[in-house]
Amino acid sequence: MTKEIRLKLIYFFFYLQCHYQFPQDVISDVSSVQAAYRDLHLYIDFYCYANGEKKQLVNLSGTVPILYEGKSYNIPVCIWLHNTHPQNPPKCFVNPSACMVINANSSYVDKNGHVRLHYLCNWKHGTSNLLGVVEEMRTAFQSETPLFSALPSQGLVPSLLQPGKLAQVNIPIPEGVSKEKSHIFQSLLTLDGRSFSVEDVMEAVQSSRDYDSALRYLSHECPICSDQVSFNKKIVTMTYCSCAICEGCFKAYFSSVIKEKSIVNVVCPICNMPNVNGSGCTEDMMDYFNLLDIQIRHYLEPEIHELFQRKLRDRTLQEMPNFRWCAHCSFGLLHEADRLRMDCPSCGKSTCYQCKSPWAPQHEGITCEKFREWQLYNNPEYQADRLEHFLSRNEIDCPNCTFRFYLSKGGCLHFKCTQCQHEFCGGCNKPFRVGSACSFSKECHLKGLHAHHPRNCLYHLRDWPVKRLQQLLRNYNIPYSLENRAEDKRSSTGMCTVLEHKETSDGVVEEQCGRRAPVLYSGYCKLHYKEYLVELINNHSLDPAVMFTIDEIATELQRWKLSVPEKMEGELAAHYQLRLRR
Repeated sequence: MTKEIRLKLIYFFFYLQCHYQFPQDVISDVSSVQAAYRDLHLYIDFYCYANGEKKQLVNLSGTVPILYEGKSYNIPVCIWLHNTHPQNPPKCFVNPSACMVINANSSYVDKNGHVRLHYLCNWKHGTSNLLGVVEEMRTAFQSETPLFSALPSQGLVPSLLQPGKLAQVNIPIPEGVSKEKSHIFQSLLTLDGRSFSVEDVMEAVQSSRDYDSALRYLSHECPICSDQVSFNKKIVTMTYCSCAICEGCFKAYFSSVIKEKSIVNVVCPICNMPNVNGSGCTEDMMDYFNLLDIQIRHYLEPEIHELFQRKLRDRTLQEMPNFRWCAHCSFGLLHEADRLRMDCPSCGKSTCYQCKSPWAPQHEGITCEKFREWQLYNNPEYQADRLEHFLSRNEIDCPNCTFRFYLSKGGCLHFKCTQCQHEFCGGCNKPFRVGSACSFSKECHLKGLHAHHPRNCLYHLRDWPVKRLQQLLRNYNIPYSLENRAEDKRSSTGMCTVLEHKETSDGVVEEQCGRRAPVLYSGYCKLHYKEYLVELINNHSLDPAVMFTIDEIATELQRWKLSVPEKMEGELAAHYQLRLRR
């Protein structure tokens, strides 16, 4: 990772995640300290104030070297930076391990490990900095040690590097774990009810300042797979939000969504943020994709990263008002002329600039709407079967951009507009929102995609018997008979002719339904006849609650988080049912 990219990520955490007011000043101050003291590492954690308030802040933790009575020691410290840094001084602490005690007679450290320095008390914005803090801290600690060893065999000796020959240590301490952290290593490896690997424990001990932070490092639970994984190398934090998932889930999710979906779907799998479905490439969205590009390049295969960049480029092109794709070869065109016809320099064929369909001579001189009508009435299947009503039922308008496309409503109700990528339900036109992006209830991420849709949605009514749907229409005096047109809607073999999209070895193809189409169902199969009846119910805004039983009403109330009234003493069942329905 280049220095420029690293600084950009650090800036992101300081400014967006921890809300630092002067992120560039903080980065500069921290960088100067880390250049001089390599054992001080940058962390983000929650700082707890005296009033109990918690705030996510940056801290520098690790050790600073001192010379005390002719010997070298490493003093563990933690330096917290307020989000107003460098206007206000940092909070500094010594951070003793379990085998250390604070020097109660120290002039520079109180009993809680809080460091008190003249430099901190006289902090001046513009002249004071972190490097000055660390230098005065070293000077103070070299004159008066802040910590003593608590080991009985050592006595009260100001030593931090030689604590480790404890009698109870019976697990070999691997090379790479310092002596002062050997007890932390042993405690984590033998923790009851947990089974951390030696490699993960080593990583946690080397990256953490004490037992508690090492345990937190090891105990991050991925919200997708629920695995307990170490934070630094196996957890990936999203670039826009504060959600974090394990490296395995990051690779699987983003590889799949980049290969199979539009660029607008390349968002956080937990909270579905940010919303990149709007028009225009805002600065925030470009920052999001730039930072995500860094992660994708690091974690995913080169060909996936290349595909991501290609889709991102295509999205940028599509935002240009005069850009179109060739309908024949998918070559990109910038169309500057006033006429509707675009000629592709790649394949030599033409496309309509307005409706984006392959150009036909009949389109010359007429609007796209008139040309669409000509296509409809000159369709060979339409001429053969004369199914005006059937074809009108195959018109699906996107509720977001009103783009019309002709598809069967049979099968899956989950539709995605090819123009604006809006996802909606074909049974009620309500949008599909997954997980926490759906605000219907806190349990949405545990339920199906249709859980929040209205009760007259096809999803809820398609399990009703045909006679019950017909009765609902009769209750409102809505005619549903198609009279003698049944034969117009079924083939000579008596099969339903409604077109459906079907998965084949050659991909998705459009084929006739082919199910049995009795005259009883006006020439449709049972499934598509139900769709026809539900369309009538939706078009007339009929409420199916008038047909609900007491159990169905109770279920519907619970779905909308409403309490179910109890039946009153002596109340007739019919009256109770009517009260619930109202």
